Amino acid sequence: MKILWHSAPAYYPTGYGIQTRNFVKRIQALGHEVAVLMTTLTPGIVWDGILHIPGGTEKYGISGLLEWPKRLPLDLVVTLFDIWTFPENIGALIKEIGPDWAAISPVDHDPIPPSVQKRLESAQWPVAMSPYAEREMKRVGLNSRYVPHGVDTKVYRPVAKHKEMFDARGKFLVGMVATNIEPLDRKGFWPSIRAFGKFHKKHPDSRMYIHASPTRMSGGLDLMEMAAQCGFKLYVPDYWQLQAGVPEEKMAEMYSTFDVLLMLTRGEGFGVPLIEAQSCGTYVIATDFTSPSDLVGAGWKIPVRDKIYTPMNSYFADPDVDAAVEALEEAYEMYKTKKMEPDKAREFARGFDFDVVTEKYMMPFLEEVEHGKETKKGNGGSGQEAVKHVSGGGVHNSQLGNTSSNRSKRRRKKSKARA
Repeated sequence: MKILWHSAPAYYPTGYGIQTRNFVKRIQALGHEVAVLMTTLTPGIVWDGILHIPGGTEKYGISGLLEWPKRLPLDLVVTLFDIWTFPENIGALIKEIGPDWAAISPVDHDPIPPSVQKRLESAQWPVAMSPYAEREMKRVGLNSRYVPHGVDTKVYRPVAKHKEMFDARGKFLVGMVATNIEPLDRKGFWPSIRAFGKFHKKHPDSRMYIHASPTRMSGGLDLMEMAAQCGFKLYVPDYWQLQAGVPEEKMAEMYSTFDVLLMLTRGEGFGVPLIEAQSCGTYVIATDFTSPSDLVGAGWKIPVRDKIYTPMNSYFADPDVDAAVEALEEAYEMYKTKKMEPDKAREFARGFDFDVVTEKYMMPFLEEVEHGKETKKGNGGSGQEAVKHVSGGGVHNSQLGNTSSNRSKRRRKKSKARA
């Protein structure tokens, strides 16, 4: 098939950029032709064998989303982006031009926001990127498919701890990885900092590092002042190094050095740091809300104390800070007694390896599209089932396997033969 992939450029070190790079390369290896329509105001370029075309002057490349399908022979337009930013009738507009629209959409509120649902209803192929999103889409009658985000487990793997990076020798290191650009604090900086502040009063041999810009420069929050109000010194990355981009191998070293990842998010479309950390053998503490509910394979899920109404006409979570302090206490005790099991965390993350996700979910989905099967909404949801997870107390285990379908194997053989 000829596919237009609308998302961040493959060379961007952002969440969407990393997903684009890994999925597009694998989709190309399956024998499909793929061009990336960029959501950034960037000139066209061929990067690492991937054609990148500009999205125009309109924000998020929306004008290009409606122009390039007129200029290129396309079978499918795939968007990996926040679709509430699109015109409400975007699906009909794309279909009028010719190709089908597959919307890989985050659902980071509970319930699914009306603006997201309306746009998904016009997509020929609504695609959920998390088990939670799959449940929500099916609850409102969308016959969705499931293709989760992935992680390169060959890059994100356990390596030797280097606590000197954070001036944390002999200290219990709590890490957080997020982007500080939202005044609504979707990433949960305030509850995370509050929880650590309460924990730190009892355990001064602890340190918190947040891998994010600590200032309000990009529209986010003043993390240093928040930490000061909670009684501790926060460690953050060098500004210029952060802006230049940290190589994934260095990120893996950082995750491996954390004793636990703290992520009291208020809502996530997926939450890639949870999988990256566990792929490096690190336990996680995350809010039991939206996608993180299904992404804790080794660690603790923190209950929601209340919900917060947002401009999306839905709700974010208000995580229970005291419960998070208890989880930090348990993680600290396991750190002291060396009872954490890195292999358990990594085994869970392996189920989200890009190769596994491609073969188990992306490949069958593209085969279905290629074979001309149309999605019919409101039919009880006969699409792919999201992976099932089972909980074992405070630690969440997964039944995610690495089994390949015979159809996928046949497709891979054909792709190799064409190559």
